[in-house]
Amino acid sequence: MTALRAFTRWVAGHATLFMSVSVLVGLLAQELARLLSPLVIVASMAAMFLTALRLDKRLLLGWVRRPAVPIAIVVFTTLLVPAVVIALLRIGLVSPSVALACALICATPPIISVGPYCLFLGTDNELLSLAVLPATAAGIISLPFFAALAGLPGLEPGRLALELLAVVGSAMGGALLIRVWVPLERVERHAVALDFAAVLMMVTVAIGVTDGLASLIVSQPGAVVEAFAVTALLSLALQAIGWLAFARLGVRIAGSAALVNGLRNMALLLGLLLGHVDASLQLLLVLGQLQLFLLPSLMRLAYRKLGLSPAEAVAR
Repeated sequence: MTALRAFTRWVAGHATLFMSVSVLVGLLAQELARLLSPLVIVASMAAMFLTALRLDKRLLLGWVRRPAVPIAIVVFTTLLVPAVVIALLRIGLVSPSVALACALICATPPIISVGPYCLFLGTDNELLSLAVLPATAAGIISLPFFAALAGLPGLEPGRLALELLAVVGSAMGGALLIRVWVPLERVERHAVALDFAAVLMMVTVAIGVTDGLASLIVSQPGAVVEAFAVTALLSLALQAIGWLAFARLGVRIAGSAALVNGLRNMALLLGLLLGHVDASLQLLLVLGQLQLFLLPSLMRLAYRKLGLSPAEAVAR
């Protein structure tokens, strides 16, 4: 094994750590974050494209023929969880702004660029690739309803969600088009290089999303710490609920459900609400987006303890 190949394999093996460190790099180097900020969407598309190249058509069709699990994940994440969470938050255990933020996050569809996380954590890329698009479509319909129940009427996510679906469709469609002529065996010969490139793209995204956050942290340190703790605990709690709900189906399906239940499409929510809600709610949503890059390091350790490893994503 050449030194370069060994290095790229090492980077891919520590992808979640690199994502977490990248957030710190972005906060400390705001000029770099500002430079990379316009590339966030392009880099996200590239990461989705690279991981979609490695989809196994045989396994994907297997889930199409057994749709009960993907459908259950869609219903669980977009309908059942937000309904239960909103009902519980009405007890009044947390402040109104925290309750509203938690309700909105839970009602938002799962993260749509799920492929890189499957690669880094060992969850089922084929299963989640099949589930997240219908979940996003269902979330477009259910989000305004749940937001109104939580106390924020008038959301219209259709246009922004359609733009996000177009981004995902371009990335995944391009990858699937290539796979018409290039079999999986040939793609897997370049697995290390593809993994390395996907890590670089996610690092770019992680740095880019921190643009402007450093000044916010300096000006409101107490509020930032509170928002960080709330959003981290919410994501971890949602993951635990997702894992327990699907545990009887095996660790890989349980981990996959946990992943999409705990990591929500904050880009959609921020695009809808940024500049239209009060500062405390906006801060909670911004910190919620950072959890997409900070938590995977902890998730990787927890998932491994529970029996799930990135090696499974390769071995299948």
